[in-house]
Amino acid sequence: MESVSSDKSSLRVVTNGAVIFFLGKGVSNATQFLLQLLLTRTVGAASFGVYSYAMTILSVVGVFARLGVTESIMRFVPEFEDDKKAQGRYVTIAFCTSIVGSLLASLILFHQADNISAYTLDNPVFADVLRIFAILLPFQVLTQAIYNTFRAFEDAKYQIFIRDVLVPILNILSIGIALFLGATIIGASAAVAFAGLLAAVISLVLLAQKINIDINVNTDRNEIYTYYNFSVPLTLTAAGSLLYTNVDRLMVGYFLGDVEVGIYAISIGLATATGLALTGINQLFPPIASKLHTQGERKELNNVFQTVTRWSFTICLLPAVLLYVYRFEVLALFGPEFTAGSLVLSLFVVAQVTRSAVGPSGYMLMMSGHQYVVLFNRWFLGVSNVVANYILIIRYGFIGAAIASALTLAVVNLFRLIEIWLLEGYNPYTPKVIKPIAAGLVAYSLSMLVRTGLSSNGLSGIVLIIFGCVIGAIVYTAIIFSLGIDNKDRKIYNELKG
Repeated sequence: MESVSSDKSSLRVVTNGAVIFFLGKGVSNATQFLLQLLLTRTVGAASFGVYSYAMTILSVVGVFARLGVTESIMRFVPEFEDDKKAQGRYVTIAFCTSIVGSLLASLILFHQADNISAYTLDNPVFADVLRIFAILLPFQVLTQAIYNTFRAFEDAKYQIFIRDVLVPILNILSIGIALFLGATIIGASAAVAFAGLLAAVISLVLLAQKINIDINVNTDRNEIYTYYNFSVPLTLTAAGSLLYTNVDRLMVGYFLGDVEVGIYAISIGLATATGLALTGINQLFPPIASKLHTQGERKELNNVFQTVTRWSFTICLLPAVLLYVYRFEVLALFGPEFTAGSLVLSLFVVAQVTRSAVGPSGYMLMMSGHQYVVLFNRWFLGVSNVVANYILIIRYGFIGAAIASALTLAVVNLFRLIEIWLLEGYNPYTPKVIKPIAAGLVAYSLSMLVRTGLSSNGLSGIVLIIFGCVIGAIVYTAIIFSLGIDNKDRKIYNELKG
């Protein structure tokens, strides 16, 4: 009875975090969508490509600047929950490391902007945008460290507020004002840097007010070794991850041009939104998985793993189906040239469904002490992705990049699934997963018929998207309910409702 109660408690923590995540992500996605519409409609696909490519470079540099602070805080905060002094020392190490790392990375990026531009887009405007983003980098890393500290303390609301409400709203307000005053993409980038400064200051104030951390620089050699023994492999792991998450965008910019980068970025961004369920679950799952693994609660951990995997797949499937069916209409909102990314969008939608279908398998490996396996996975598949992108981009352009990266993403998720089963004996699947598959197949078939019918009656653009998505959502939800709701799901829903 105690195990069932504990299982319910763990699921409730994950679910609460995911629900809060979706509320915040609703604001974040809306502002991000408006921001992209604003930029593409105001400065065009080419300038948006410059902005997007600079953001990609910033994210790559940011991985090395953070030096594993995100995962390290999530690991050591729950592990030393009963020893506040040790907990404070590990948080201190994490913040000091990320601050120093981000400042060094910022200086390097600022001074190498011209060289990076020469080897990629070869655009003087791009070099200026990179320098502006180099100034943004330390503020961005500090903000990320702060909101992940809230995440590690299982205080999701402040993490979500900072990352998904505060930062996006400051960005769109700053860029909107800059564009209204007649700014080019350089002025818009400067506005983003200013918004980053404001976000860092506000986040720091919130952290000081809401979480009591025993800051202590008196760390011993063993603690420093333990921290870096965990964080350095994860930094290398993240670097390997970049090879299959960002190398396609980098190589599209290198081999093609700024317009192609812009189209590719919009297509990936839309597809990524379909995987928000798993991303939301991952906000609270890692510290809980670490705690359950440390306590030896294997049965509870597997139950939580199975449940959240089914949830992520079920929630992902509906937007994935609808986005695929109405892909041309959605892409056309950003401008007629963006419909060229329809196949890219389709491939990444399939990749996101695959990712959601295996659940938080990567975090299961990481939090059960297999960080070197994760490191191997990402580097092996990352190098494969570089080779595949090179071969296919030369032959098929950005469609080739999408084929290579979507296939790599599917393979890495299959690897994770097999490894967590072989190494720990965990299996995320139960027969209940058949329900969303059946609902998805029916919803897809009916949505295609509805799209054809609505189009033949003169509906197009945003009106067609709204009507079609509402009908598709009703059909999918009705089928899920008609097949029966699991008792565990109903209990969690009643707990949240209560």
